[in-house]
Amino acid sequence: MRRMERAQPGSPEGLRVGEPIELLQFGKPKPYLVVLKAQGTVDVRGHRFAHADLIGLQPGSRLVSSAGQEFFVVRPTLARWVESMPRFAKTIYPKEAGPILLHADVFPGARVLEAGLGSGGLTLSLLRALGPQGRLFSYDLRARSLKQGADNVALWYGGPHPGHTIREHDVYTGIPDRELDRIVLDLPEPWQVVPHTREALRTGGILCAFLPSITQAHELSNALRDSGRFADIRMLETLQRPWRLGRRSVRPETETTPHTGFLIFARHVVGREAPAAPEAD
Repeated sequence: MRRMERAQPGSPEGLRVGEPIELLQFGKPKPYLVVLKAQGTVDVRGHRFAHADLIGLQPGSRLVSSAGQEFFVVRPTLARWVESMPRFAKTIYPKEAGPILLHADVFPGARVLEAGLGSGGLTLSLLRALGPQGRLFSYDLRARSLKQGADNVALWYGGPHPGHTIREHDVYTGIPDRELDRIVLDLPEPWQVVPHTREALRTGGILCAFLPSITQAHELSNALRDSGRFADIRMLETLQRPWRLGRRSVRPETETTPHTGFLIFARHVVGREAPAAPEAD
């Protein structure tokens, strides 16, 4: 399937069939996101618009419903799409994706392994950071994940991304791709992958893992130390607190998800000839 170049959120190009769009209203904190179709209608809180009337509009165009309500149509940001896109399981949200890209130093043109495709939320962030010359290899064993992740990438980019390879593969058994600059893991037992990084991850490369529980994080950090091949092992937790901005008051949102997981980062180095004695805390 030939990839259609999807216009980016800031592009002035007219809206096209098959791309996600958002309908905004003044004073409404939650926009309505939908994929634009050739036929049918969009129903936004009882206000209906024909898809055909939206095709070709410039982003930011004003719409008025039959009831006189004012709306504005735009392309969603990548963060909004990840938060709203179809998914069957928990995904890595923007509040973790940003730190992953920066602390793992994902750069244009890099070769990156992502083990745990899920619904493709982090996949989209990685593909954007890697640019047209980068390569992303996504592993998963779940048939539903392989399909949902691929579908969400295709919805965002207008088709399969040429720099993206999806493999049905158990990363616990090995890493077939080589000369990787970065490895990003979203797995229940990422410590099982550490031995396979010796041949797959370049020295100087970075391993990153997303872990929901502190016991998983502790297990992985010990495995990285014991390998004798990882230095600068760091962990962080990102907490995000959205606020509601009213005309007369400003307050935190009532529904928040402060903890979603821990992030571990480590540098792959040449390593020791023999395992060292356990380090003191």
